[in-house]
Amino acid sequence: MAARMLVGVTAIVLGFASAFAGSQVLAAVVRRHRVAATAQGGSRSLGGLVAWRLRNGFAPVKPLASALLRVKPVERVVGGTARSLSERGVEAPSESVLSVILVCLLVLGILVGLVTGSVIAALASVACSCAVLAALSSNAKDKRREAVRDAIPDALESMSVCFGSGFTLLQTFRQVSEDTPGPLGKVFARCAHMLEMGAGAPTALEELRAGSQASELAFVAVALDVQHQSGGALRQVLSAATEAVKGELALRRALRVQTAQAKLSARVVSVMPLILVTAFSLASPDFLAPFFSSAYGYALLALAILMQVAGIVLVRRALNVEGVS
Repeated sequence: MAARMLVGVTAIVLGFASAFAGSQVLAAVVRRHRVAATAQGGSRSLGGLVAWRLRNGFAPVKPLASALLRVKPVERVVGGTARSLSERGVEAPSESVLSVILVCLLVLGILVGLVTGSVIAALASVACSCAVLAALSSNAKDKRREAVRDAIPDALESMSVCFGSGFTLLQTFRQVSEDTPGPLGKVFARCAHMLEMGAGAPTALEELRAGSQASELAFVAVALDVQHQSGGALRQVLSAATEAVKGELALRRALRVQTAQAKLSARVVSVMPLILVTAFSLASPDFLAPFFSSAYGYALLALAILMQVAGIVLVRRALNVEGVS
């Protein structure tokens, strides 16, 4: 039994190490594809093949992916992944990205099932992978949102200077995109590109609101829309918006510091049961067999899953302070 437990724990460690290494290789491949596409207009390298697969997905799985995208948590996780890929130079629709994820999970489940000879271990490994993917996506989304918010004051000051110098909306967006690093600069660059391609100002401003996903820019986008239609000075509006955003950012930083430990504990508690079930299932394939031997076992297993899901939902709602303005 001790030997089986050691083998199971070793398999879990190696699995997570392989997943981490795979994610790093995928990120390096995507970066290489972006550089190659910029320098040579595309290539048949491994990066190009991975990017092509992410854009096109797997056709047989796309109907299932479309159905799953109707579930809001799934759409939120996959949408964040697709947005991260887009910021790295790979434009891939959520449906294609989800189809690739589903195929990878299927392959993982088959491999674990063949190695362990246990369907339960295969399902547990897939569930654990989904939980880890959701946690990574949520972490990346939080980092992107904070990067956008931290760059907003500098972007507003740059906009104020540009409008004070008589720049047009296109020139302002182009200049702000050059002055603002990170995701927010890419959003302004995308809005400038839309204007260059003939899109109207309302369309570009709507992209600014949707692309930044920052409530702090909603008021500024509305003010820009009104100014574009009726005219008027924006420097005072932008100056007031900058001061308000700085105060709100200070409040959010204080809240983030106060809830950081609780959020980390909540993530560990949420993922740890899946990791333990996966480890015990790999070490002992019959670990969960008693739950499937009687109606009481099924009832207890369903109750445990419901309590786990309810706990995750309650903790997330208790720690959700993003709505504070």
